[in-house]
Amino acid sequence: MKLKRTWIISLVLLATLILSACAPAATPTAPPTQDTAAIQTQAAQTVVADLTAQAPPPAEPTQAPTATLPPPGPTPDPNLPVAVVPTPVPGEPGAIANYNTGIFSGPGENYVFYASFLGSSTAKVIGVSEDGTWWVISVPPAPNGQGWVSAAWVTVTGAEGVPVVPTPPVPPTTELVPPGPSDPQATALANVYVRSGPGANYPAYGIAPAGASAWVIGVSEDGAWWVVRLNPENVGAGYGWVMAQYTQASNVENVQVIETPEAPVSVPPQTPPEGVPAAMAVDYVNVRTGPGTNYPVLGVASPGAAAEVSGKSADGAWWQVKIPAQYSVDGFGWVSASYVGTANTESVPVVDAPPAPPAVETTPPPPVTGTGCQLVGQDPIDGTVFAPGSSFTTTWVLLNSGADTWNTEYDLVYVGAASNVPLHQGSDRYDLTNAVEPAMNYNFSVPMIAPFDAGTYGELWQVVFGNQPICEFYVYIQVQ
Repeated sequence: MKLKRTWIISLVLLATLILSACAPAATPTAPPTQDTAAIQTQAAQTVVADLTAQAPPPAEPTQAPTATLPPPGPTPDPNLPVAVVPTPVPGEPGAIANYNTGIFSGPGENYVFYASFLGSSTAKVIGVSEDGTWWVISVPPAPNGQGWVSAAWVTVTGAEGVPVVPTPPVPPTTELVPPGPSDPQATALANVYVRSGPGANYPAYGIAPAGASAWVIGVSEDGAWWVVRLNPENVGAGYGWVMAQYTQASNVENVQVIETPEAPVSVPPQTPPEGVPAAMAVDYVNVRTGPGTNYPVLGVASPGAAAEVSGKSADGAWWQVKIPAQYSVDGFGWVSASYVGTANTESVPVVDAPPAPPAVETTPPPPVTGTGCQLVGQDPIDGTVFAPGSSFTTTWVLLNSGADTWNTEYDLVYVGAASNVPLHQGSDRYDLTNAVEPAMNYNFSVPMIAPFDAGTYGELWQVVFGNQPICEFYVYIQVQ
């Protein structure tokens, strides 16, 4: 290009000289000043413009590669509740949702779904999973006050020092009895607990998985919970309670209202010594007399309650724990491994299960009397006929026929049921609500639900002082 430009400039100069030589002589005057640089520049610009007009169009500029965004997170069903959680203050560890996602009861989508965590929402971070792929956030409505969100869908700041939270066990799946096409029914919109009563403080039987449908047999008094049929081979009562806002229901306009059972008795926590085998409840969990759901409930351990582990069942599904003597004559109870976290349990021994609870005969037992009390009234009377799945309340009138006053240290305890199919809802153990002087009566009422198969069913109860039975009483019904 430099040689071409020099050649062009030389031609311009030569033409200038020729024109100067051919011009007529002029009157001698002072020669005009020639702006040679301007002429050269103008000529060069003219040539460059011609060359530019004939040049091919310039190539399109290469664009910088666009960053590929990750795919959006799992979008919860819009009918599910949206999380209302504490937000971090400046300086606190926090998480902001990049997409709509969910809050779960553990580090995985196979755990219970708590609530939707919508994009741009913020939460207070209180821990991290063992593998660093899930964050633990503060969720006050959850049983243990915490929930888990996937690290793939949130941006976290200031969480370098949060503690590592042990992975809780995955709750078992509850076997629902499927409905017929026209039956009252509810379909789970997400993994949801099936509990023993209408509240988060009632222990869970397990999970109803997303998409599963159940036969609805009743509704709670406040309309917030459905009572659904369960496989009685897995859950003796044959029913459980599911929170309605996690389901899509149909044909439920005429289902019966079922009385709320009394809240379960709480077993106070006992902090185990440092370094011993221990179990800590991650949800409300029944403490039973043996390793199985057919054993009576001694009480309920609240989330965070800890106990020393003294043994395990042969199948590893239950832990034997130490509990206060007022709840168990031998100082031991059993909790399901599905609802507790453990530490230092690698070497605990296998412990033989205690004898299974007795089954009540389906034929009417003899009249109940005793040295300390006597049954003087009952509603419904024995042999009353109920439709399958119908709810009712049994009330016993007990006479203190002994010489001692019954005080709140006396308890009313469920002993067993015909064919191990319980009728009652709620706890298996109740404290007396008031003192009962000798020759005075005490009314004891328990809500119940009739089984779904025809037959004769019954329950046996006792008045006990400590662990000493004072007398027994029962009810039996016919289901047709």
